[in-house]
Amino acid sequence: MKSYLKKWPKAPKLPFLIFIYALSFSMLLAGINFFKPKRIESPAQIQENIADNIIRLHVVANSDTDNDQALKLKVRDGIIDGLKETIAGTTTVTGAEEMLLAKKTNIQDSAMDIISCNGYSYPVNVSLEERYFPVKSYGDLVFPAGSYKALCVEIGEAKGRNWWCVLFPSLCFVDETYAVVPESSKEKLRETLSEEEYKSLEQNKEEKEEKKFFIHSAIYDWFREKTGL
Repeated sequence: MKSYLKKWPKAPKLPFLIFIYALSFSMLLAGINFFKPKRIESPAQIQENIADNIIRLHVVANSDTDNDQALKLKVRDGIIDGLKETIAGTTTVTGAEEMLLAKKTNIQDSAMDIISCNGYSYPVNVSLEERYFPVKSYGDLVFPAGSYKALCVEIGEAKGRNWWCVLFPSLCFVDETYAVVPESSKEKLRETLSEEEYKSLEQNKEEKEEKKFFIHSAIYDWFREKTGL
C-alpha cells in the first residue's frame, strides 16, 4: 500500500501556485492591452487639450490706419521683449498664468510708455481671459478654431486688425519675414502636448495647403473651360 501511494506526484507547493497564477494573470493583461484599440481623440478634444496647454498673445490695434498698425507692432515688440526671459523660465501653463497676472500692470505701463513715446495718447487695456479664435496659421503650424486663454492687449478703441502668437510655450517671433517656428520652440510645444495633438497642428497646415491648391486648380479649370485655352 505504501509503495502504491509513493507513485502519486506530490501536490505543488503554495509559492509555486502563486507564481503560476500571477504569470497567467500578467499574460492575460498583456493580451488585453495588445488587442485593445488605441483611443483616438476627436477634433474637439484635440482643440481643448491644445488650449489647456498654451497661452496666446493678442495685440489689437486702435484702427486699421497705417500709423495705428505700425504702433501695434511697436507695442507687440516691447511686450515680447519684456516677457521673453521670464516666460521662458516657466515650465507650466499655470505658472505662466500666475506670472502674467502678476505682471499685468507692468505690461500695461510698458505699452502706454511706447504709445506715448510715439506721440499718441491711446489708453491700453490688458487682460488674461478666454477668447474665441478662428483657425489661425502661425509660422508653419495651424491652430484649430476654438476658445483659448490669451493675454489681450487692446490699444485705444481696439477696432483694428490684431496680431497674435503663442506666448506659452514661448513661440513668439517678431520677424514675420521668416515666419517659421524654430525647431527648438516646437520641441517645447511637443513636450506639453500628446503626439496626436502636436501632429494635428502640422496636419492642419497640410490640409490647408491642399485646399488652397484645389481652389486654385478649380479656378484654372473654369478659366480653361470658358476661354477654350
